[in-house]
Amino acid sequence: MTGKTAKNDKAGESVARFADIEVLRYHVDCFENLPLKQKKFIYYLNEAALCGRDIIFDQNGRYNLRLRRLFGTILKEYPGDRSVEEFLAIREYTYGLWFASGIHHHYSSDKFIPQFSKPYFKKVVERMRNEGFLYLFGEKELALLTSIVFEPNLFPKKTDQSDSVNAIEKSSVNFYDEKISQEEVEHFYNHQKTLAASEDRKHPVSYGLNSRLARNKEGKIYEQRYSVQGLYAPAIRHIVDNLTKAAEYAGTNTQKNALEALIRFYKTGDLKEYNTYCIEWVKDTESRVDFINGFTETYSDPLGMKGSWEGLVHFKDMESSVRTKTLSNHAKWFEDNAPIDPLFKKKNPVGISASVVTVAMLAGDSYPATPIGINLPNADWIRARYGSKSVTIENIHYAYDVAKRANGMDRLFVPDEESRLLLEKYGDITDRLHTDLHECLGHGSGRLLEGTNPDALGVCASTIEEARADLFALYFMADKKMIQLGLLPDQEAYKACYYRYFLNGLITQLVRIKLGDNLEEAHMKNRALIANYVLEKAEKKNLMQLNGIELIINDYEKIRPIIGELLAEVQRIKSEGDLPAAMHLIEKYGTKIDKKIHKKVLDLYRTLNIAPYKGFVNPLYTLAKNQEGEIADVLVCYEESYEEQMQRYDAGYGFLSLDPVSVYEILQDSFNPSESIMAQANALRKKLRLAMDGIVSTTMRKKGLDYKYNFGLTREHLLRLAKETPSSIELARYLWNTEVRELRIIATMIMPPEELGYSEALSMAIAASYHTELREQLCMNLLSKCSDATYWAISWLMDKKNDGHEQSNPSELKLTALMLLARIAFNGSLHISNEILQKLLLETKQILIPAESKDTVEQDNLPSLHQQMAVVLLKRIGEMNRDNSKRVRIIIESLKDSSSDLYKEFYHDIIFHLDYVQVD
Repeated sequence: MTGKTAKNDKAGESVARFADIEVLRYHVDCFENLPLKQKKFIYYLNEAALCGRDIIFDQNGRYNLRLRRLFGTILKEYPGDRSVEEFLAIREYTYGLWFASGIHHHYSSDKFIPQFSKPYFKKVVERMRNEGFLYLFGEKELALLTSIVFEPNLFPKKTDQSDSVNAIEKSSVNFYDEKISQEEVEHFYNHQKTLAASEDRKHPVSYGLNSRLARNKEGKIYEQRYSVQGLYAPAIRHIVDNLTKAAEYAGTNTQKNALEALIRFYKTGDLKEYNTYCIEWVKDTESRVDFINGFTETYSDPLGMKGSWEGLVHFKDMESSVRTKTLSNHAKWFEDNAPIDPLFKKKNPVGISASVVTVAMLAGDSYPATPIGINLPNADWIRARYGSKSVTIENIHYAYDVAKRANGMDRLFVPDEESRLLLEKYGDITDRLHTDLHECLGHGSGRLLEGTNPDALGVCASTIEEARADLFALYFMADKKMIQLGLLPDQEAYKACYYRYFLNGLITQLVRIKLGDNLEEAHMKNRALIANYVLEKAEKKNLMQLNGIELIINDYEKIRPIIGELLAEVQRIKSEGDLPAAMHLIEKYGTKIDKKIHKKVLDLYRTLNIAPYKGFVNPLYTLAKNQEGEIADVLVCYEESYEEQMQRYDAGYGFLSLDPVSVYEILQDSFNPSESIMAQANALRKKLRLAMDGIVSTTMRKKGLDYKYNFGLTREHLLRLAKETPSSIELARYLWNTEVRELRIIATMIMPPEELGYSEALSMAIAASYHTELREQLCMNLLSKCSDATYWAISWLMDKKNDGHEQSNPSELKLTALMLLARIAFNGSLHISNEILQKLLLETKQILIPAESKDTVEQDNLPSLHQQMAVVLLKRIGEMNRDNSKRVRIIIESLKDSSSDLYKEFYHDIIFHLDYVQVD
């Protein structure tokens, strides 16, 4: 491989091994030789890619972010014995959850089966809570999350395409509300297509690509679009920020145009802007550094419409790109000579660009497991008019090559020495060429007949498209043109590709499947479809045979026409949108597994003790700055472990709340109220106007109670209005988000406490942080009445991170927590363990006497609001019972002899209060 130095190369190094997965390291060859401008460009593109991490977790399952926080916190903070078998099983489960961006296997789509017991898990969670962790989860939510982990029939499959009629209902991906049917989805988008103008039908958008489909309270289906103002907004804003920084270093004006179009797409959610981005992106063939960022591939959607978020950054391997450029330069020759009906051929293939690249960052749906080749964009009309770009990822190929050396697979599954030598001699070069042909020419070939719906193949689309590209690559791999172009050394080389491909499709890919299961992943079905079809035809002519698990190929040359025959049919299916024919091919050849063969394959494979799935950790990039604070270089480090990287990503790139859909829907309720909610709100407004007290309102404003609208009504008056108003969470949400003092306070009085969840409570606490009165009313009227409020407040007080909310002033949230805990203690509802109480007292003392100040406080300093509230909380805790009084006295004892008069005053104030109340 070009540019490789043994000294720095860690490519293929094993970083972690768990379950059926091995995590490797890849090396970013020649990065250090890039100009500084390109390094900066890569750095900000990398950051933009990492900022979408939460999105893919939530797309893969509605509870994934919560489970990631739950298990990640346990793995990081658990103080008990971490060497016991069951805790190691929790560690393995967490590793798998990180790897799959959720609780379903990244390839099989099956939900992980925990190898630790439910009683043990509950004990671990209880121990964690006793230590002050996991308080953001209420008791009901913890019970639900525990059920999701342990009940096999709850969300058993991420993507299930086994039923073409009810695929959505059987899948647990978070692209659709649970009770939306496949028929409703198809009707919704078919209706959108019929509404499109004639010009838009010629250049259609990718309907549904960047949205989740939901049902509102009136039963109407609508799209929750991903944008800076929509679903996933906090993460998308960070993506946009980094893309904006990256645009400054774009390689060409065309690339800058593409970035600007992508930014507009993220800001608006307009799929026409996405088309503009794709067109500008595919037109940019001159830039050395390139990227993928957005809702791209649709494999995870059972209907093949919704895009999973993905990020990838790479730069051209200039030397290796010669071979892909050779292919793209001869695209017309390949199209003209393809064994398909001329009606389905492109008359003049345009814009086919192909490169061999070095990847610099993997993210989203491409991380940690990543493709080795990519061809985009996916829209057929853009491909036809503007072309496509293909990449083969050389440094990932190389890392795989290093990892598989001497793994023993060929010794076990290739029966004859001649075939093994063939694979050893030509395997690496044909593997790469097959990827090049597949991505560069296979996906870019052929055309849809005019009037064919690009979504006509539905659940079969991904498998048929991958089969089409593989067949194209296989057919031309054996063509003498490969030798003429200097891409293969001789006419024997293609045989290595054929043998490896058919062996994989028939035998070796089965090591990834549980005994008794069928094939379900699109790429696996595609390979099986091709291999089984060819075997069926070839066996009749004695060209190929499968003896148990031993594959024998007697005549490679005569197999090629069978591949061409299947390619012609698959292209016809694609061009005409023939769904019944697609289903027939896939069901007959691409899903079923012979159980006897499967068992033998698995038994043999176990003897090798190797993982069937591989993935990668990313390098760590840091900015090196000079004395003026300018970026002088971008440094790359390859030392980070798998767990270290995942914990760093969790902490540094967790921008979403743990339930983004609920947060989004709450905002929608607030800003798009129903007619009945508006009628109730207007009735309240009328009452406020009639009772307005201008003098009190003016006095409040002069004293610092600054609201946009303030009618000057007392709390007692608002309580009377609240009693006349129905208790309604929808109305309360709307009132809370107005700019009227009285309506916001009434919202805290009428919101049902039992319907308030953690994320919404946190959002309200943050919103109230800048109004002392509003904070007090929120704590007194609503939060203190919530069953989990104690745990929420302790979480806000002691956790460094709170549910992904971007807080402009976290210290203000601590003040709310102190006030809430004081109110709960005053109500006699502060029920926590002695261990947690001691931690709370220490944390409160830390606020009372900040570590950075100690005894350096000036004598005339006045106490801060935080200190005042800390004093109140200590009094409230101390007056609960005699034991608490003793604990508080011990905690503050050191203040007694402080050199600070302020701290002494704190001590005497608290002691006087505790002596006065004389608790029993």
